[in-house]
Amino acid sequence: MVERSNVLVVNLGADEFDKVEPLLGREEFEVDRFPRARMALELIETVAFDVLIVGYPLPDIEARAFFRSVRSSDSPCRSSPLLLLTRSEDLDAARELIGYGANRVVVMEETAERLQREVTDLLEVAPRREVRTMVRLQVKVDDGSQLAMCQSENISRSGMLIRAGEAYDIGTEVSFEFFLGQQPTPLVGHGEVVRHTTPGREEVVGMGIRFTSFEKDGRKRLERFLDQQKG
Repeated sequence: MVERSNVLVVNLGADEFDKVEPLLGREEFEVDRFPRARMALELIETVAFDVLIVGYPLPDIEARAFFRSVRSSDSPCRSSPLLLLTRSEDLDAARELIGYGANRVVVMEETAERLQREVTDLLEVAPRREVRTMVRLQVKVDDGSQLAMCQSENISRSGMLIRAGEAYDIGTEVSFEFFLGQQPTPLVGHGEVVRHTTPGREEVVGMGIRFTSFEKDGRKRLERFLDQQKG
């Protein structure tokens, strides 16, 4: 029997849902769809979904009120990855919800392939381990690149949260280099800024970076290290 992932889709029109339906229509997914957010709250309070896909703005409930219910201490979806889909004109407002309840924001005008990739990435998000190490970042900026030294707060197979005095824009591409434990050589790779921490709600001031690639055997070394931290 195929192990199925349950996905909640809220406030997506037919055109937007058609972009992710080829992925969600596969046998390994069980999908619940609600045209409005308020209608989905009762189910959210009782079912732990593997990922939530929510269209923004919400016409029937204030977005922060909706997220307070999703992320409340007794909610089974408190830690469920949440992808917010919005139109380009609402992108800035949607990004303000990253860290408050949304994990990622993607504009609806993106291609079906990009939307499906984002959903797949969220379904593969792994538990993060508290790992503090110095991280050397090389950040692409308009006039070239700049170097920054940061400290990681936690790391997972999919990304890391770093403490940083300067927050780079969402979508900024970075190169990184850091050591893990007693490994003699650093892990080197590339990533993308996917969120900023929220002052007042999170103790860490910094950014979330999603790993996009590793050099040589970096990914295998990271996974081996994280497996050793279990328990």
